[in-house]
Amino acid sequence: EGEGEGEGEGKGEGKGELRRGKWTTEEEAYVKKIIDDFNSGMLPVAAGTTLRSYLSEKLNCDPMRITKKFTGESCIGKRVFHPVERTPANEALIDESQETLARLEKDWLGKLEEQKSEGDRETKKGFPGGRGGG
Repeated sequence: EGEGEGEGEGKGEGKGELRRGKWTTEEEAYVKKIIDDFNSGMLPVAAGTTLRSYLSEKLNCDPMRITKKFTGESCIGKRVFHPVERTPANEALIDESQETLARLEKDWLGKLEEQKSEGDRETKKGFPGGRGGG
């Protein structure tokens, strides 16, 4: 009876279940762009935000999933955000970067929806007659 179904289906705020498991290509591309923009100070994020917590929030996953993904050479450790000052010289670059990030996020969210639909179809296939009893 209602094993958490329907919870958190809204965008962002209604957390629902944390994401885990395999990283999609779209998710990796999105994360790479976040990391690049984080390192160059071009994210619309408060100064002092840690990369690990920001990624965890954006990807709706446990921070440990981030830690496990980024070990060794690519370790993100306790990197802290330092925003670049927006100037007429870098304004276009920042805007372009944020548009690219938004597109990558959209691609990733689209992939999640696609996987969710496939998962729903598989679940329905597994239970053709529904449940008996009452």
